[in-house]
Amino acid sequence: MTIKTPLRLPLDAIPPAFADPGALTPVEAGDVRRYRDVEYARLDGYRPLLLDLSIPSTHGLSPLVVLIHGGAWLGGSKNIEPPDIADFGVLQSRLLEEGIAVASIQYRLSCEATFPAQLHDVKAAIRWLRNAAPALGIDPERIASLGASAGGHLAVFLGTNTTAMDLEGTVGLTGPSSAVCASVGWYPPTRLDTMEAESMPGTPFTAHSAPDSPESRLIGHAVSERPDLARHASPISHVSGATAPTLLVHGTLDQVVPHEQSVAHHGALDEAGVPNRLELVEGADHGFFGGDVDAIVETTVAFLREHLSFTKEDS
Repeated sequence: MTIKTPLRLPLDAIPPAFADPGALTPVEAGDVRRYRDVEYARLDGYRPLLLDLSIPSTHGLSPLVVLIHGGAWLGGSKNIEPPDIADFGVLQSRLLEEGIAVASIQYRLSCEATFPAQLHDVKAAIRWLRNAAPALGIDPERIASLGASAGGHLAVFLGTNTTAMDLEGTVGLTGPSSAVCASVGWYPPTRLDTMEAESMPGTPFTAHSAPDSPESRLIGHAVSERPDLARHASPISHVSGATAPTLLVHGTLDQVVPHEQSVAHHGALDEAGVPNRLELVEGADHGFFGGDVDAIVETTVAFLREHLSFTKEDS
């Protein structure tokens, strides 16, 4: 007979809820240090929340852009981008060339948890990165967010810099600020309760208020039945004087997210006195199909350079 000794774990053997930046080992690739699958937060009952981080080897602290993937809050990953929608890859290369660090982050999808879980997760990523910044060679005061589609919704939501506790959450490391100094939304949903009314006639993506729509799945109720929840989950409802400078880029023929979403957000930013820029890409569909992606990337990089406060020493 074999009797196992009762298990006794010391308290310090319990794994932390997030990675220790001092224990991370980078992979050197040319002039870039890369960290893969860093666990920025751990929640009971969910998969670990991970990020990838690429930092150019510069003489000082690098500014940072946090990339947030799209996928209708239903899919997508920091790891997967279809080859015909490789805009983030092009952008990441340009940012690194400019001496800007890049983090690509994951968040819980709507099938795992409803809003505001997604915002809690991306705010947790900002807090972890800000705390880890000095150890990793990043400037904690120069962090911006950028996302496409559903990721654009979260990026501009981060840009509102709201500190409401129900939106801040307690995921991962708490204490550091989740504020960003600039945000960029590529074709972002900004007011979920009006998307159906603004949809282009004849497209297959008009039923935004239906119970099985991505927007309804995000809030856990049909938008048509709970417009109040849809408005609360809309970044336009949280714009204030604290909102960071924002760039919005949207195709005028977007069949998935009507470009009026960005037009309305631009108007709300203007009304609040927030520096912002709206770039409408004539004839471009969702994902910038039909648009000049290289020009869009250069516009985005120029905006980020301006609002990440580049100096001569950074160049």
